[in-house]
Amino acid sequence: MSPWSFSPCGCSWLHKRSNCHALCYDEQYMINNLGDDNAMSNIVDGGTWSSVLYRVPPQDTSMPVVVKKLQNKSGPVDASLDSRRQSEVNLLGRIGHGNIISLADWIRRDNFILIVYDHKENGSLHQWLHHDPAERVLDWPTRRAIAVAVAGGLCYLHHRRKSPIVHHNINSANILIDTGLKPKIAGFDFAQVNLAGPDQPVPIWELTTGNMFGYTAPEYATMVTTTKVDVYSLGMLLLELVTGRVANAAVADGHLATWAGKHCNHLMENTGDFRDVVDMAIPDRVQYLKEMATMFRLGVDCTTEKPEERPAMHKVHCRLRNRGH
Repeated sequence: MSPWSFSPCGCSWLHKRSNCHALCYDEQYMINNLGDDNAMSNIVDGGTWSSVLYRVPPQDTSMPVVVKKLQNKSGPVDASLDSRRQSEVNLLGRIGHGNIISLADWIRRDNFILIVYDHKENGSLHQWLHHDPAERVLDWPTRRAIAVAVAGGLCYLHHRRKSPIVHHNINSANILIDTGLKPKIAGFDFAQVNLAGPDQPVPIWELTTGNMFGYTAPEYATMVTTTKVDVYSLGMLLLELVTGRVANAAVADGHLATWAGKHCNHLMENTGDFRDVVDMAIPDRVQYLKEMATMFRLGVDCTTEKPEERPAMHKVHCRLRNRGH
């Protein structure tokens, strides 16, 4: 039996948790509000198809709804696109983790498919870090908690399942923040079950052109990857949380990971210089400089060029929980 049952009035009744509740929405209202103004992320380009994540504003007293729209670039929904929808539905249906997005419903029309998520929407991590800093600022304890939680979710995918799942597209736009400022990993468009085992390489059947530049591990060029690609992407998130810099912004020393790797030793030895590179928006940042430095160092360790030199996700999670030690 499916873990979800859907009422004809547009309410999706969730039975995955003991505190069963209904996520109610009007389908046509939802479809009418899938415009550019409500887009939460850039278009994920899958070659012949694309997907975009939307925040549908609340209707009456309901909560905002998070929806992903899948569509082919030309032509109606076909078997290939529907297979993509089915893969995500099956994948999320087997996952139960507090820091991974939960499925509520899906809707098929002639020209697109909508996947509706059970999430108390409060923007993405990218929006919190890079949009409207005067209005919404994440303090350091919250940033640290987000890092621990995201690493915990990835640790579950990599190490707590019989067959590991490689996410392949971890970036700040795919980390959704709820009303309690807790993160949820979303964006499972390219997720892959590694039947070979935790440390075994798996071929990529399609190069993830939608994978955001700057978060992408160098070994994608070989078309063979392991779970270490997610470690690389998480390392980028850690550097982004500390510095407030956009991960894929071009600077003189390359993008964020290249710059951090080149200057890490100097910054660790010179507190004054390190103070100048942390996110200036963080309140009371001086008292947290030591913790920020350990997370910065961990971010550099996670983004080394050779995947075998990166720590496994369970070690990353442990270091974050122990504040770098």
